[in-house]
Amino acid sequence: MDLKTIGEFGLIERLKAGAIVVPDKVIMGIGDDAAVLKGEGGYLTLASTDMLVEDIHFTLATATAREIGYKTMAVNVSDIAAMGGIPEQALVSLGLRPEQPVDFVDELYAGLRECGQRFGVNIIGGDTVSSPRAMVINLAILGRVEEGACLYRSGARPGDVLLVTGDLGGSAAGLDTLLSPRPAPPEAVVFARERHFRPTPRVTEIRAALPAGGITAADDISDGLVAEIYTLAQASGVGIILEAAAVPIAPATRQLAAIYQKDPLAYALYGGEDFELLLTCRPDKVAAVQEAIARACQTPVTPIGNVVPATEGITIIIDGKRLPLNPGGYNHFQ
Repeated sequence: MDLKTIGEFGLIERLKAGAIVVPDKVIMGIGDDAAVLKGEGGYLTLASTDMLVEDIHFTLATATAREIGYKTMAVNVSDIAAMGGIPEQALVSLGLRPEQPVDFVDELYAGLRECGQRFGVNIIGGDTVSSPRAMVINLAILGRVEEGACLYRSGARPGDVLLVTGDLGGSAAGLDTLLSPRPAPPEAVVFARERHFRPTPRVTEIRAALPAGGITAADDISDGLVAEIYTLAQASGVGIILEAAAVPIAPATRQLAAIYQKDPLAYALYGGEDFELLLTCRPDKVAAVQEAIARACQTPVTPIGNVVPATEGITIIIDGKRLPLNPGGYNHFQ
């Protein structure tokens, strides 16, 4: 199968078709932010993995080894957060070019440990091999979540409110500052690059929100808000109405969008790698979720739309007009 075919038809369906699932062990296999396995003591076990490839997910010309390590851990922790869980253990496998110095690897692990310690993750093993063409980092993570509390992409229902944590588009703006530096306010550049290299997995936020009740589905925003909206809608069998004016975009992101002559909304909708949480919530519980998260860490939680029947499709309201929301976001094979 060539890459064009993979890009056109996707891998998830093929992985599902070829997967071996033991029904009494696996609750959720391929198709969500993490696999869900039966655990012990009233908990489910969560398992996820992500791979970062040089010159696709990062470039050594713009990122330090410590930044690469930190981001690698963060994106995996975010997957556990999207399931409502607590991250616990990680295994790290590296493909390194033979000429890479030991100091680089030390700094890479310093970044991994820094993020791991922040979120309570132990690095318990892994593997190292030679990779002559490009550096590759793969991290597998394990976590846990209480039985009955696990969040899936498939739980959204018509009438739910669409919520997002934090603000969006900062990582895409940060990437522009790295790939095409231009004169810009230093504080805006620092903000955006921090969002790009050091995203904050929303573990504290989701753990605070769960007791409030009402959250019906969750996904983390890795490939862009629109891509995750489509993923969540497809998994839940629903439609979505997105309010463009409600999408939270930081002032620094707007400043950089103006400098790069880009639409800040495009950064937010299609940029990706913000690693905020996209949630659906029963309307009578929205205020309780916002208040619970504010008490825990003051992260804003913004209503940005509504879940509707699938027959209404996926649309966006811009200047009072309801329009089709064009699919898009990061695609590894396009």
